[in-house]
Amino acid sequence: MNIVVCVKQTPITAEAHLDAVTRAMVREGVALTISSIDRRALLEGLRVRGVMGGSVTVLTMGPPDARVTIEECLALGADEGIHISDPLLAGSDTLVTALVLSRALERIHPDLILCGKFSIDSETSQVPSQIAEFLDLPQVTSVRKIDPGPSVHSLILERETDEGFQRYRLNVPGLVSVTELIIGSRRPNDEEIEIGKAKPIETINVDSLGLDPALVGRLGSPTWVGEFRPAGLHRNGEVINTGDPEEGARKIASFLAGKGLFSSVVKEDTARLRPPVPPNSDPAKEIFVVIELSQGIIRRVSFELLGEAKRLAESLHSKVAAILIGDVECERFVEEVGAYGADIVYVASSQQLKQYRTDIYTSTIVSAITKFKPFAVFFPATTNGRDLAPRVAARLRLGLTGDCVGFEFQDDGALAQLKPAFGGDIVSPIFSRTTPIMASVRPGILDRLKPNWDITPRMIPLEVSGSMDDNLRLVTDEVEPNLESIALDSAETIIGVGLGIGGPENLPLIRELSDVFGGAVGATLQVTAARWLPGQLQIGLTGRSVAPTFHIAIGISGQPNYLVGVKKSQNIIAINNDPEAPIFNASDFGVVGDWKEIVPCLIRVIQETRNL
Repeated sequence: MNIVVCVKQTPITAEAHLDAVTRAMVREGVALTISSIDRRALLEGLRVRGVMGGSVTVLTMGPPDARVTIEECLALGADEGIHISDPLLAGSDTLVTALVLSRALERIHPDLILCGKFSIDSETSQVPSQIAEFLDLPQVTSVRKIDPGPSVHSLILERETDEGFQRYRLNVPGLVSVTELIIGSRRPNDEEIEIGKAKPIETINVDSLGLDPALVGRLGSPTWVGEFRPAGLHRNGEVINTGDPEEGARKIASFLAGKGLFSSVVKEDTARLRPPVPPNSDPAKEIFVVIELSQGIIRRVSFELLGEAKRLAESLHSKVAAILIGDVECERFVEEVGAYGADIVYVASSQQLKQYRTDIYTSTIVSAITKFKPFAVFFPATTNGRDLAPRVAARLRLGLTGDCVGFEFQDDGALAQLKPAFGGDIVSPIFSRTTPIMASVRPGILDRLKPNWDITPRMIPLEVSGSMDDNLRLVTDEVEPNLESIALDSAETIIGVGLGIGGPENLPLIRELSDVFGGAVGATLQVTAARWLPGQLQIGLTGRSVAPTFHIAIGISGQPNYLVGVKKSQNIIAINNDPEAPIFNASDFGVVGDWKEIVPCLIRVIQETRNL
């Protein structure tokens, strides 16, 4: 098996900061390392080589000092390295990066290309899908397990979905991106470093790849970054340390009641009513929203996208159009999609669309964009959305901003797409030189409209385009019935758990608390890495973003990579026995104490209050 692993050199997140004057990222003197998920992709590639034989080549693109990244990979066990380095590549966005890497990969003809799900600095998840598109290869993203297939040229891949998991049979060549939990991480020892120094590294440039200099770097990139902005989460709420679990529980209950949890009056829906269809709209300014279906319902993030698209469309004097893809029964969702903001609903319905497939979904959406030429296209930044949007953008050679948290019109009319980076401490306004503008949007961030059921959208059928790649076959598609991943999208109360709960044997008490609230459970990376809870429940930089009314953090220290996922929570309540835990600085209310003593009291207090 000829394996190539694409790796990226990234700044260590904790050392990233902004220049107070220039508002640019300070890179001088900042320590660099292999992006953590890329490191795991390499280690998994080495494991696969050990099982199936073959070789592992490491490929990276970056300035001269990125060579140390390859050297570390060789020390870990890779056979050889390729370093693409050229001053012309400075400022390349994801599309150009994928193009350059794909040109280098064409020279190698690998059986398997491995990538991390995304890089820790930019968190886009775009490059893997875009490489696959440029090379016309099948892709499987968010893979958590790789096994040999029934033939020497096949693999069985287990892909993590938001609802459970899928198993695919891939007949190589193909591209696979892996999750952070696929394999344990490690660094080379001194002996391995010495061995790695003897292994070959080839350095190539733009000219040797046959690329036009005008197509690469900052000038060739369809997106560009504006002024960075700080975006840390600091609430500095009240923190109490009474030493009495009963009093701590009652203080929490009092805080929750004051924020409306126990109100007998139905909470007023402050969302704006979905406005009517504009009479004289500009068709060139139409905004498309790709709707995601899950287990027979529309995912909440789709309504959030419709609401934001409608807000932007009002400024543009244009309409919002939804793209609805599914089986022959998906037309039943047209009325609901219209009530939440779609003026037009383009429907592609076919039995072969019942289950998500990158190839046929890409072709169908590309066909619609090419035909109707919208101003912008928004995708949900879900597992499937992050798989799909980059492939669509690469096929159309369009810029794409991944994992947006908002949009702003500038004075000159340009649309800024706001994207967090470096653990959420920084927000980057991204601008596009191509149209339609394309973005994927993080769930749980934007506001829905109040549905207007008096509006009936216009429905237009879409032709189902493309065909399924015979080299990639879906073997099983499993829904895990007790998985709370989808519930995290809409739960009013989320209980977040960290390693401080002690171990998985304590989860029943956590779930009892969640049940009292009628809420859902989420977790830190460390908890999911320890397999206490499924990876789909991970909240944070490499996991989910949530926006509940109440987020109760139990045994969570409060590192930036977790806080970026909870910053849209209306109220954050922390329980931790460490009075210096950073989580208290990011909370609205906190109690210092032993959670095992406080939570049973809290459960009882809540039950008593609700029984009044």
